[in-house]
This record gives sequence, C-alpha cells and structure tokens, in this order.
Amino acid sequence: MNVRTDVMLRDPLGQADVSLRPAGLHRWIVARKEWLISERGPVHIFAIVWAVAVLVPVIISVFFSLLRAHGLRIQWNISLHAYRDIIESGRWEVVVRTLTAAAAITAICLIVGFPFALWLAKRAKSEKLIQFVWMALTVPFFLDPSARTLVWRGVLGSTGLVNTALMKLDLIDAPMGWLLFSDFSVYLGLIGPYFPNMVMPIYLAILLIDNDLIQASADLGATPAKTLRSIIIPLAMPGIMAGIIFTFVPVMGDSIVPSILGGGKKEYLADTVMSLSTSMNYAGAAAFATIILLLTGILLGLFLLFRRRAVGPGAVA
Repeated sequence: MNVRTDVMLRDPLGQADVSLRPAGLHRWIVARKEWLISERGPVHIFAIVWAVAVLVPVIISVFFSLLRAHGLRIQWNISLHAYRDIIESGRWEVVVRTLTAAAAITAICLIVGFPFALWLAKRAKSEKLIQFVWMALTVPFFLDPSARTLVWRGVLGSTGLVNTALMKLDLIDAPMGWLLFSDFSVYLGLIGPYFPNMVMPIYLAILLIDNDLIQASADLGATPAKTLRSIIIPLAMPGIMAGIIFTFVPVMGDSIVPSILGGGKKEYLADTVMSLSTSMNYAGAAAFATIILLLTGILLGLFLLFRRRAVGPGAVA
C-alpha cells in the first residue's frame, strides 16, 4: 500500500491550500522569502503586528466592558451594567469634561499653530532661527513630564510669579486663586506639551507646497487671503488632520497635568480610569475606554466628512 507523504500548508496571504513535496517545500520557502523582501511583505507584517498589539487589546477591552466583574470574579454573561453605572453614578460628566478640554486644547493649538507653522515653513529665512525654534519645541520632551508641569505651580500659585508681579504693580489687591487648581491652569498646562504635536505635521505639509504655486496665485491677482484659502489650506489639510489627531487623542489620556495643576478638584478621564482600576472595577474602566474610543471614532468620522466637503472628494488625504 502506497503512503501519500504530501504536506498540506496554507498560504499566509489567504490563498488556497498548496500540496508540498520536498521539492515543492523548497519552492514554497523560496517564494515566502521573495514575498518577505517584496514591497507588500513588510506592509503585511506590520499589519499583523499592529493588529495583535493594538486591535486585539481594544477588542478585549470592549468585550470586557460587557461583563459583570467584582474584583477578579467575572460573570461570563453579557451585561450593560458597567455603562449603566457610569450614567447612574454621574461619571458621564467626566467624559464630557475630558472631551471639552481636549477639543478646547486642540482648537487653541490649531489657531496658534497653523500661522506659526506657515511662518516657519515659508517666511522664516534664517536656518539658525529655524533650528532654534525646533530645538525650543523638542527640548521639553526630554524633561520629565511631572517636573515640567510642576514649574507652573511656581508661576500660577498665590505666591507665584504672576500674582507677585501683579500685586507689586498694584493691579490687584489679593492673589488670584483661580490661576491654579482650576480648569484654566489645566488647559494652560496642556497647551505646552501638545503644541509641537500640532505644529510639526502642519509644518511638514506646508513645507512640501511648491512656492511656484503660491507665486502663480499672486500673479493671477489672488489676494493673500484667497491664496491661503484656495491653495495653502487644501494642500496642507493632511498635516492639519494629523495635527488634530496627534493633539486631541493624547490630551484625552493625559493624567499628569490634571492631577498636578487640577489639585484633584475636578476629575478627568485618566484619573477616573486609574481610580476604577485601583479599586479593581475593571469592567467600569473598560467601559470608559470603550466610550472614549467610540466618541473619538465619531469625531474623526465627522472631521473626515467635513474635510471631504470642504476640499472635495478627489482630494488625497
């Protein structure tokens, strides 16, 4: 009786099963090596690693938010108890407060960062000046976030630099308490760390715009405002989108600035998730993460829709 020694393997790209004898196995290995060094190979490998490292934890978090858990004891039945608890306990205000802060910080960084990036890319001529600006934007990232944030206490405190200067100038009679441990101090503390996140992608997008296009627009009689609206902003839109994403998303997860400059008076999302995790309410923490993930997806979808209508469906993101 003949014994069939074929080996059945499945193509990792999802193709049909391939019957491999020893010679066929060698050809299959050679084909996989060629695929690995091809243009598609690294992309597929990155997609697999990204799916395992990012998508799988997200899916697990979403699934865990639908379970009921008491510490390490998990009831394996689908329930919306974690979401109902967020509403009944009033913790939904934390979500609204965090989204409001993230939207405000992103808007401020965009309003200030776009003109700054435009000047840096098209108007600044000195290479030393440009290098100094980039050094000023990047050096703070080498400092510890806590130490960098604590500096604001010495500036905004009741005996800090601002209140002392204003009192010596007889502009105020008593220290302004709202400068520290308030929404104002939290917003101010969040602008600095995330302002470079907005400027960098916008700067790169504007830098790639051909100066001849801007000059041609001016030669055809367009005003600077018209050129900005019709040429620069549409071509810089990919950088603007990246800046908004790189600013909005990390601000929502920042826990250092609200805890140091907020003084614990108002709770933000990261603090709530940490407190829920510390109290072993893992389902509640997962529910908060799922809500923020869903809201972020909705906001990004609305932004993409707005961009398509503003720039046109044929624009390249």
